[in-house]
Amino acid sequence: MSHSARRLEPIAEELTPADHHVLCCGGTSSNLELLQSRLQKSKRTSPDMRKQIEELAYEASYLRAELKWHKETKQIFLDLQERMHAIFQTMEDTLARATARLYESERRYFQLWEADGGFEDGGRF
Repeated sequence: MSHSARRLEPIAEELTPADHHVLCCGGTSSNLELLQSRLQKSKRTSPDMRKQIEELAYEASYLRAELKWHKETKQIFLDLQERMHAIFQTMEDTLARATARLYESERRYFQLWEADGGFEDGGRF
């Protein structure tokens, strides 16, 4: 029995973790609405023009709301990035000052020992 190796095609209906969570909570997103199975279902709808217009108006408002949410989320992440950068800069400056103070303290300590001679019983501490 000879089997030919067939390459599997990628799954067209892949969901992001965020889309999966939205779906589990009973919601929807533009990614979910663009799934092949959903598109096929929408093709089978009635040809009633008024109904289609209402559905498209609803979809447009939904997409506007989703776009607004994405913009707000992006701004939140940009603000977070800016705050994290400021915190990192503060930590870096504090570490540099602490290191300089440590070296200065160490220098003074060795100067103290050199001034005292630093020797006891022939050995240096």
